[in-house]
Amino acid sequence: MTCFFCKGDMTDSTTTFTATLENTIVVIKNVPCYKCKQCGEVSYPFDVTQRLEKIIEGFKESLSEISVVNYSAA
Repeated sequence: MTCFFCKGDMTDSTTTFTATLENTIVVIKNVPCYKCKQCGEVSYPFDVTQRLEKIIEGFKESLSEISVVNYSAA
């Protein structure tokens, strides 16, 4: 896979994804991704994006201000 920004090589990796909702910040650790070797740009496969959306949806009504979850456990 080629990076959309710098055209460098993308490799399988993991990253931390952060989403800011109205009343909560959600931090999801160890998210599978493609990461550019050259510029560090991150891209997510479609199935990972769908799962991230479901995880975040579950925190929309959360009463906590910050939630940290592990991707594989969510």
